[in-house]
Amino acid sequence: MTLTKAQNDFINSKAKFIRLLAPAGCGKTFSIVEKTKKLLCDTPKAKIMIFTFTKNAAEEIRQRCGDSAGVHVFTLNSWGNSYVRNTVLKNSNMVTGDKAKWCVLNSLQPVWFNYRHRDKFEKLLTGKAKLRNSEKLLELIDEFKEIGFKHTEFTKDFKHNMSVYKLHQEFIQNVSLQRYYNAMVRSVLELISRKTLSKSEKEQHEYIVRHWVPFWAECCEHMFSTGQFTYADQKYFANIELEKKIKKNKKRNGVTKVDYIFVDEFQDTNPLDLMLVANLQKLTGAALIIVGDDDQAIFEFRGAAPYFILHPEQLFDSQFTTFILDENFRSPKNIVEKSMRLIKENKNRADKDVRSSSTTKEAEIVLYEYDSGEQMVDAVIADIKASLKESDKHVAVLSRKKSALLSYQILLTKEQIPYSVSDDLAFFYTAAANDLNTAIQIKEKNRFAAEDLAELVCMFSRNRFFSRARETLFRAFRANSVTMENLGRVMLMLGERQPIFENLFTQDYVTDFIVACNRFREAVSVYDTIEILLKDFGGFQQNYHRGLEELYYRDPPLSSLLNFAAKYESDFDSFVEHFNRAIARAESMADKEDGLLLEAEPQVLLSTALRVKGQEFNKVIILDAIDGIWPCTPTNNDMEPEEVESERRLFYVAVTRSKEHLHLYRTKQVGKNLFTQISPFVTEGQYAQVRKTFV
Repeated sequence: MTLTKAQNDFINSKAKFIRLLAPAGCGKTFSIVEKTKKLLCDTPKAKIMIFTFTKNAAEEIRQRCGDSAGVHVFTLNSWGNSYVRNTVLKNSNMVTGDKAKWCVLNSLQPVWFNYRHRDKFEKLLTGKAKLRNSEKLLELIDEFKEIGFKHTEFTKDFKHNMSVYKLHQEFIQNVSLQRYYNAMVRSVLELISRKTLSKSEKEQHEYIVRHWVPFWAECCEHMFSTGQFTYADQKYFANIELEKKIKKNKKRNGVTKVDYIFVDEFQDTNPLDLMLVANLQKLTGAALIIVGDDDQAIFEFRGAAPYFILHPEQLFDSQFTTFILDENFRSPKNIVEKSMRLIKENKNRADKDVRSSSTTKEAEIVLYEYDSGEQMVDAVIADIKASLKESDKHVAVLSRKKSALLSYQILLTKEQIPYSVSDDLAFFYTAAANDLNTAIQIKEKNRFAAEDLAELVCMFSRNRFFSRARETLFRAFRANSVTMENLGRVMLMLGERQPIFENLFTQDYVTDFIVACNRFREAVSVYDTIEILLKDFGGFQQNYHRGLEELYYRDPPLSSLLNFAAKYESDFDSFVEHFNRAIARAESMADKEDGLLLEAEPQVLLSTALRVKGQEFNKVIILDAIDGIWPCTPTNNDMEPEEVESERRLFYVAVTRSKEHLHLYRTKQVGKNLFTQISPFVTEGQYAQVRKTFV
């Protein structure tokens, strides 16, 4: 590959602090590898450390760099884990998965059972929801580490702690992470003191400092002393140890003897990542090369901020020499031109002019418009089939929301078309899928036995019955031979006689349930049935508490299935058959690798746009190119400018994955009465110049 002028300038630069802005498809990895080779050629004994954000990216760079002893490639987590284990903590126990719950309930019990914290936390961790609360608690403990708080800075003095807290709050504000942090604070208060949510912002932050911060700091210290580690701790405790060395003016030696530090995908760093890199550079005195693209900063929901790559001089207190890769080697000319036109609508970005070096013909870019969602789904399946006639062609079907992919999983399974989907997007082996399947099968039977009515009560309740209450309900309904005719009387009787149902089976609750049950029974079509479940049955509605157990309770799937369900009309048998096939497929896919459920080298990927950064496909299909999906909130709802820019960056990442075909789909009507508007991002990038409308 011939070097461009921008690549050549970057590779030969002698600057100590370098920022390389590398837009999509511009040869970023190639440039990093060539720069590494140049450094080793000039200084054969140089020690070079390269940080990436995924294991796959690290392995690719290792392979391209060859067997050079001077090059060491890590993720920040893997380096932090190795550093802590080799310096201060020889033995540790990684806390992942189900271990997270028991770590809080057992290992951290001395902290939350302590008299200073007992009144706030004991009831959370000994009650019925203790497993759910413990998992959420550890998640919040880690989030406070990731956003940059350090337990070593806090003491037992409230005024001191308030001063430290406010100082870090200012940093959070300055780097534009306030929305993310506000959501974190709200999550803490919802867990330990919901009544505080009605107080002023000042009072809320004082409550956090007075009650949450001391508890959090003791948990951090206790976990370290007992060798309990989360993934965040790999970076967190490594950073703490680096700071200790800096304060002691330790000389650079051992694992911290480094001459050059590269950080790839720098736009994805969060405050903890940033502090770790900054302290490592400060301790070693190494030259620092940060690489990334502010236009692809799409992980703000995880605490990453475009500010970090836009203003590195503010963070490292050093002037950076900037190079911009301006030639795209992957995408055809029209893809590059339209994507640049789109992303230049963002104001908070580094100005870049990228051109295509591709000599291939321009990509096919088409916007397909359909009157109904069921027409659009069928058209997308036909589009996928057409692509598969060429064995080496790969197709990505990209959505903004996870649940939008469900219809395509059902139909691809029906058509026996292999596909891959990230395991956290695979709805069909979840409890939510089983709930929906059970409900449709009950409807299909068209008779409600006692067991069926008990299942419907569980689905009607927003928070499903905990195990003991659920089993008690099933036994009680069977013992009383419950039917639709005596249902109300039996439920009210249980509410009077069974303490476990006393506060639930009130007259209003029973009346509402019977009305919903009758509507469900009388529904004529699959569409109407799912619509009633969505509107009237709380178990299928958005539920953040249940979302801790399973993401599909946080992002309910039924609304996305409505348009698809319309194609079945009143054919419940076929819907159940196809739905069960999708469940069976999910259950049979035991082989997993890197989070993907695998079949025999599938050419089709179903994914959200968040998951495909860094990948490329012959054809990219963008689902639901409408306002309210791209961006996820309708633009007439007064979105904050930074929210719109964040959504625009995500759309930019999606459309720049295409090498040959970019097909955008929209339906002009959602449901029965809601008409849609085209996505403003489609208009800004002029992707609708070829527009095919079907009635």
